[in-house]
Amino acid sequence: MQSNLKMIQVQVFIDAEDIYDGRSLHEYIMRYLLHHKIHGATMFTGTMGFGAHHHLHHPEQLAASDSQPIMITFVDEASLVNNVIPHLKSVVKQGLIIAHEVNAL
Repeated sequence: MQSNLKMIQVQVFIDAEDIYDGRSLHEYIMRYLLHHKIHGATMFTGTMGFGAHHHLHHPEQLAASDSQPIMITFVDEASLVNNVIPHLKSVVKQGLIIAHEVNAL
């Protein structure tokens, strides 16, 4: 990557139990990004979170049945990111996708 190159950072917020095409959504997304030559992506698991339904997910709490919150983040050139965003929007039904321009230093 070149210095001071304008890029787009995307963050995808989903639950660990979300499924797409017979497998976990987070695994599907990571493999999709890899297949589409995104420079790199990282998945983070959260210990607690809540979303649009305002239900506090706390999967580590004793006897909790909550799903672990997950965030997948990736950064790449706008052309590559813009190629994958429409499909991500179609497979992420309950989550949130945000994107913003960043500078690679």
